[in-house]
Amino acid sequence: KGQGTMGKKDKKPEETIQEDQTPWHVLTQANVIKELELSDDLPSKGLTNEQAAARLEQYGPNKLTEARRKTLIERIWHQVNNVLVLILVIVAIVSAVRALTTDVPQNIVTNWIQVGIIVGVIVINTWIGIVQEGSAEQAAEALKSMLSSDARVLRSGQEKMIPAQELVPGDIVYLGLGDKVPCDLRVINSANLACQEAALTGESVPIDKTVEPIDIPEGGNPMATPLGDRHNMCFSA
Repeated sequence: KGQGTMGKKDKKPEETIQEDQTPWHVLTQANVIKELELSDDLPSKGLTNEQAAARLEQYGPNKLTEARRKTLIERIWHQVNNVLVLILVIVAIVSAVRALTTDVPQNIVTNWIQVGIIVGVIVINTWIGIVQEGSAEQAAEALKSMLSSDARVLRSGQEKMIPAQELVPGDIVYLGLGDKVPCDLRVINSANLACQEAALTGESVPIDKTVEPIDIPEGGNPMATPLGDRHNMCFSA
């Protein structure tokens, strides 16, 4: 089992760049608490209900950002808006013009067959693209469902269960055997804690977690540390 604290979330996703992220994995427990602008008794008492409510208002709920769904017209335009389709359309128009202007019956039939084949290719290609795009969206929805729906936290000195969406930066979160990680966490207390992170690292075996900060060579970039080497962090993916 283990105990971790939730780090700050970026207020504006469009302004998020690697250099501005807080390197939680290189900070000591004391520095983590200081960065969160909280008191030193955080590990033993957790956030107060008032602090949690204020931070929920400041940072918003702990959930993936909902992307605007494309309309059917936008999906179709996304599939046909490329050079190859433009060339096929030009060829189809040329064939249609030739079919309308020629007097030879055989040429009329041949040109209209060409138009039909080209239109069929465009329609089939567009349909396949829309289906694949829909499958990708379904995979994203499945990823959302993998996130834990509840979390065990310490609030005002009491351990309690809350919806995972109500987690805020600074929350003390408890993890036990078989629990899903409800958010990205910095481990501050651990007893044989290991997490399955195959989706992030490709490792087939659970990663043992520690509490000590990760040592970074002098002059090195802390954010360059691979996720799999951040042994004092737990990730929700």
